[in-house]
Amino acid sequence: MAALVARWVRFYTRDLPTPLARRRAGEIGADLHEHIAHERSHGTGELRIALAILSRMVRGLPADASWHRRHAAGRSLPRSLARVALVTALLLLIPFAAMQVTGEVAWGVFDFVLAGGLVGGTGLAYVLATSRALNAAYRAAVAVALASALVLVWLVGAVGVIGEDGDRADLMYGGVLAVGIAGTALARFRADGMARALVATALAQALVAAIALIAGKHEAPVTSAFELVGLNGLFVVLFAGSALLFRRGARGQPPADAAAAD
Repeated sequence: MAALVARWVRFYTRDLPTPLARRRAGEIGADLHEHIAHERSHGTGELRIALAILSRMVRGLPADASWHRRHAAGRSLPRSLARVALVTALLLLIPFAAMQVTGEVAWGVFDFVLAGGLVGGTGLAYVLATSRALNAAYRAAVAVALASALVLVWLVGAVGVIGEDGDRADLMYGGVLAVGIAGTALARFRADGMARALVATALAQALVAAIALIAGKHEAPVTSAFELVGLNGLFVVLFAGSALLFRRGARGQPPADAAAAD
């Protein structure tokens, strides 16, 4: 069982610098040696010792994964950026291929540049925001927040959310995004601050819907009250859900603090 643990350590440290991997293997090996010696000195049977080692290994898997992410963050950044570029290129191939088979899709150079900037920029923001993230809740919160913002920008730019396409009332959503960006800057990516920033973003989204209803935008032929409340309500839920995930992530060690500790 000790040999199995040693193989696991070699596996999750295989892409790290050799001195760091050896130091980790040495620490785990010394701890196992002490554990086995201690149990044997108290007359514990070999099977029971093996089961205890297995239990420790299984319970320590999340900590091992967190340790690896913390030490591999800088080395994995170039690969993450390459993946963002690849995914962006593949997504842009979809409208390009559609243009070859139908005249209903007619993108120009500006459309491709804009779409590439939105998708690639969102992916880049995710990579940079989560490069030091130590828990899954924080990474999920960032993904939900960025995806929601991306879809909101796409809806406003492509078809409009309030009234007809090009309605000036859609400019209010710029204020929603500004609240999120300002909140992120003030939070400096700390999980607890990000939770408050996303709550403020959700409230700003709800405020836009309320203003649109008061202004009578739901009386337009293309926008019903149900559509206005439902669509904006969806984004309110998404931003609020991101805030909850950030709050959950704040229960552990926030990424910014962890970076400072390193």
